Amino acid sequence: MGPEILGTTPSSVMNFLIQTASLAASEAAIYSASVVESAIVLCLELFQLTAPPLRQKTNP
Repeated sequence: MGPEILGTTPSSVMNFLIQTASLAASEAAIYSASVVESAIVLCLELFQLTAPPLRQKTNP
């Protein structure tokens, strides 16, 4: 290594660091979206379970 590259980071290391940060952000976004979707599904299920039964008009 000569003095011209002293203090520089090889591109493979930089690529690894960028990809690692990108992966972490991607995983966080996927987890967050999953939590939101789970909350929505649970809310809809609770609404369905707590709604009054449908009235059906029947003829004797």
